[in-house]
Amino acid sequence: LILGLPGQPSSLSTNSVSPNEIVISWSAPTDVGDGITRYCVKWQAAGISHIQQRVVAVSRSATLDKLTPYTWFDIQVREETDKGSGPWSVSLKVRTNESSE
Repeated sequence: LILGLPGQPSSLSTNSVSPNEIVISWSAPTDVGDGITRYCVKWQAAGISHIQQRVVAVSRSATLDKLTPYTWFDIQVREETDKGSGPWSVSLKVRTNESSE
């Protein structure tokens, strides 16, 4: 454990889901360490080994786009500070909607 690192984000939830997009939000950890500079979101489609990541500003929400319709995604978030990264959140499993086409 490195002093100054943030804790684990909590309360991951889905704000909206469409065939190609998932909007998520989360709560900051109770221990923000030396101050959160950004968040990192990672997601992975079920059955696919490729993990995608995106760094987001300190807004506590993110839009994952260009997703495959009707697919389960495993999503996690962690905080980052100038000293390093905190632990990944518990996983949020969300399925995109079926395509209307």
